[in-house]
Amino acid sequence: MDASYISPFLLSLCLFHKLRIKKNFCNSIRILLYELFLRMRMRPLFILCIFLIFTTAAIAQENSDSSKPKWTLSSYFESFIAFKGNETKRAKISDFQYNHNRYNIPKVNHGFMGLEHQSENFRMNIAAHLGTYVEDNYKNEPGFLRNIYTANIGFRINKQKSRWIEAGIFPSYIGFESVNSFDNLTLTRSLLAENSPYFLTGIRTNYSIGAKDELYLYLLTGWQRIVPVKGNSLPSFGFQWIKKLSDENKINNSFFAGSDYPDDTRRMRYFNNFYWQNTRGRWTYILGLDIGAEQKAKKSSDYNYWWSPVIIGTYKLNDKLKAAARLEHYNDQSSVIVKASNGNPHIGSGFSFNLDYNPTPSMLLKAEWRKLSATKQVYLNENSFANGTSYVTLSFSYRLSRNL
Repeated sequence: MDASYISPFLLSLCLFHKLRIKKNFCNSIRILLYELFLRMRMRPLFILCIFLIFTTAAIAQENSDSSKPKWTLSSYFESFIAFKGNETKRAKISDFQYNHNRYNIPKVNHGFMGLEHQSENFRMNIAAHLGTYVEDNYKNEPGFLRNIYTANIGFRINKQKSRWIEAGIFPSYIGFESVNSFDNLTLTRSLLAENSPYFLTGIRTNYSIGAKDELYLYLLTGWQRIVPVKGNSLPSFGFQWIKKLSDENKINNSFFAGSDYPDDTRRMRYFNNFYWQNTRGRWTYILGLDIGAEQKAKKSSDYNYWWSPVIIGTYKLNDKLKAAARLEHYNDQSSVIVKASNGNPHIGSGFSFNLDYNPTPSMLLKAEWRKLSATKQVYLNENSFANGTSYVTLSFSYRLSRNL
């Protein structure tokens, strides 16, 4: 075994013994999390071993909790089909969309099954997934790691039991859209969501600032990375600030700083996502803005920029039916994030309209018409590229959650 792996391995075994005999183990947790992050570039199998040792030790501790531990089995499934005019070819819509990105063939966009555990001082979440979203968005991850949706553990670290420290693979803290259709106002994902992280790996902690403000701090392996870029020794950093003006009115600001390049060609990337979400009566609005900057070369004072605004409005027709519309723009003239396979930069806009039908709380049907246009040919056509596209998408989603 590589000598660099022995230190965290022995440390984990020692802490495992300590956790069995001590009730107050917060200091041990901090040490192990720090050592674990320092070794994030280690082999995936070793990371999994650490995760299992850590989880077993923590569950053994839960007998001392005053609250009853809770186990929950969750599953989710979303299928879709998209139609584009008279086109008959089964093809992708673009190189920079990762959800619902197929024409003329029924597909599973995303499905997962996971297990959650919650006790007074410990929680964990692990889930496996599949679908075209996984095929398109996890290409850079090795082997079996592509099928890990979430794998994280967390511990309370203060007497007031309001602060946590957690480590593992998480859904991204950036943006207001997720891969889960139930969380989104539209069927397809906005361009700014498709081109910012859907998942992140690292360590996070939270801090409450009064009753209305929550702050999260992140130490990460990179920009949507489970395994860091080869040759990159610099961790990434981030924070999320959530301000709840009321139960139905909130402001969110998320920030990321890091590099997606090896050390010898390092270019620093800075990214900020801001959105405001408000519900008033039957109406719900979201205003969002992404702004990013990346160095043109290592140690350069010159930057390439990209930005994207979006506005979404939805109207609740009744308890089961809603309508929504979206207007968006995306500008990445230097191709920092959007990399069309023909090399053209993406500067364009889009509009969509959709209807949602909820026959039951666990079931969701959506229909959407979307039109996208760009100044350059970046959208895939049957045998070439085009300046735009318009298509209709239908989706069916189902979710299930059961306490064990």
